[in-house]
Amino acid sequence: MKKQSGLSAVLTLFIITAVMALLLGAINDITAGPIAEATARKTERALQGVLAEGVTLGDEIADFTDETGLVQMAYATSDGYVFQVAPSGYAGEIVMMVGISGQLEVTGVEIISHGETSGLGANAATGSTGEAFRGQFVGLSGTLAVTKDGGTIDALTGATVTSRAITNGVNAALACAATLEGGAK
Repeated sequence: MKKQSGLSAVLTLFIITAVMALLLGAINDITAGPIAEATARKTERALQGVLAEGVTLGDEIADFTDETGLVQMAYATSDGYVFQVAPSGYAGEIVMMVGISGQLEVTGVEIISHGETSGLGANAATGSTGEAFRGQFVGLSGTLAVTKDGGTIDALTGATVTSRAITNGVNAALACAATLEGGAK
């Protein structure tokens, strides 16, 4: 059996690495468009899902104050606001939409994307468990907290970190709405 020289081994590894990089780049180019379209559809559904009945979505608000650093986007509605927030959960960012009425009450919470643990924190996003959890926020105002922290929001079983993160996102939206309303309410 013939031994390969050091230079030959390095050259072989370089060629393999270069081919793999080109393949990964090509796959990324092919999938980037469909992924962006799917994310846009989920975002649009979430925007519509947090609006109270009869409320219409207005323009994006470019100039808003967010002291939490969680609010990514803000939109005016015919009766309040919709905010895209991204609190940190157990396994990374939880990107979600939160609707807030002109009376500074939550009108809806929808999760766009997350990396939470399947069967635990991921339950916040889907199914009847997720709907029930997110539904707890509707109609509430002020500063919210999970019951373990003295609040009224029942945390998802086995997912207190996720529940706290979502509550923090809702609180950020409520605070931003209060600032936009002039803090009068």
